[in-house]
Amino acid sequence: MAFTASELASIANAALDFHFKGQPLPQSIQDKPLLAALEGARKTFPGGKGDITIPVKGKYSFEGAAVPPTGSLRGFTHDDPVAYGNIAGIERVKYPWREVHTGWNCTFTELKIDGISVTDSAFGENTSKHSKREVTAITNIMQDKVETFGEITMKSLNTMFWGDGTADPLGFIGARYFITATPAVGVTGGLDRATNTWWRNRYATWPVATTELPNVIHSEMRQLRRYGGKPTKAFAGSGFLDALVKQLRDKGYYTDAGWSRPASTDIAVADIRYNDLVFQYDPSLDDLGGAFVNSCYVIDPKHLYIYAMEQEWGKDHAPARPHDVYALFKARTYTAQLCADQLNCHALFQVT
Repeated sequence: MAFTASELASIANAALDFHFKGQPLPQSIQDKPLLAALEGARKTFPGGKGDITIPVKGKYSFEGAAVPPTGSLRGFTHDDPVAYGNIAGIERVKYPWREVHTGWNCTFTELKIDGISVTDSAFGENTSKHSKREVTAITNIMQDKVETFGEITMKSLNTMFWGDGTADPLGFIGARYFITATPAVGVTGGLDRATNTWWRNRYATWPVATTELPNVIHSEMRQLRRYGGKPTKAFAGSGFLDALVKQLRDKGYYTDAGWSRPASTDIAVADIRYNDLVFQYDPSLDDLGGAFVNSCYVIDPKHLYIYAMEQEWGKDHAPARPHDVYALFKARTYTAQLCADQLNCHALFQVT
């Protein structure tokens, strides 16, 4: 017995539920650690006119040009007059939330080619048990489409979140909007980096031939934690990791048991760590090419995260079939924005 259109839609929905909602990320062609970290730190907001606003503060002093400022801590005795100063300095960063869409379709012609007929009914009348062959065939078709759609969607999200927000003006801004090689230049979230020195990421570049990378990374990590930041993620291109591993290997191989034992000649290097922070390989940096291959982005997910509208992150849609198109349509939308409420706990490191 042929499938009805409503049964076909039900099978597609079940496949989407299993492959999308049963796990945070479907099986992917290549790892996407940045996307996984951002999804893991995702927060929600109830909605609004168009901007996500977050209060931030970087100025902790009394207002005014007096030196010392009026109200500053000073000694007094007996009936000496004392002064009271004004305190301000709260800023609000603003990020417009965006809507993104992706979708796929399956034509009835594709199903006919595979020997599957569709009873075009919106209500699913005249249903009966289907042959085992038909069920297996439709499952395979849907599984292939859903798995491919899952990879396309995750790859597109990953690309957006590795961007700087210029590729798609109506899409999500990415990590490179917040973490740049010119931290004192530009406006981020409505705040000028030039005049607000506390509203900047860390940036450092080193010639690998003359630099002890573990030493300078240790120094930089101290600065990243200076204002309460606790970076826990480091995403690196292959060139950066190769340089770091080479320095560790060049200084670290020795044996007290002889080179004839397998353990003494194992050249594998475990993931490089700085306390709990692991330097992870992110293939997306190699895909970006150029200087990104030799780069490492250090991130504190508590201060760089996806802000998603409630019930609007990864929302499935099943549009009705247009009267003049014989096809099944499925879509997924995301309403959110990538936000930061602190920048001096994130860093970009590059080797040359």
